[in-house]
Amino acid sequence: MVLTVTAVLAQDRKMDMKPMPKDDMNMARMQADGHHALMMAYHHNALAFSRALWEITADGKIENLDLARAAFAEIKRSIEKMDEIHQIHMSAMGKMDAAMIEKMKPMMEKMEVEKAALNGHVQALASALQGSSPSAQEIEMHAATLILMLERMDKPEMKMTM
Repeated sequence: MVLTVTAVLAQDRKMDMKPMPKDDMNMARMQADGHHALMMAYHHNALAFSRALWEITADGKIENLDLARAAFAEIKRSIEKMDEIHQIHMSAMGKMDAAMIEKMKPMMEKMEVEKAALNGHVQALASALQGSSPSAQEIEMHAATLILMLERMDKPEMKMTM
């Protein structure tokens, strides 16, 4: 079975994001927070290593399996660190009032769907890279999908503008 990245993304319409409505939350203050800066650094790291993994497999074969596994390890570590920092950030925001929590609920649900899809591709890459002769095409497809998902998160129209 051969899947293209276009086919994978076409099937995943729930990932489409629309700009968030504006309200009284100070997004500039949140983005100036150290948590946000660290999460973005890990996000860019995951994107860079996803591109590296894609390039390693782009010609349909894997010349150096150790390099592919090292790139994957950094993707996984960066995504795990993003999640860890997000959890710390959210626990620090525990003082938020109920009205703000309710306003953020749709955005947070959308983020959970995105996180699950991202983690699904990370799991697929982990499985694909376990064998002694992994499929370069499968790895390339999952790496390309990660690139598209991570790039989409970085687009200005996808940023929270609450």
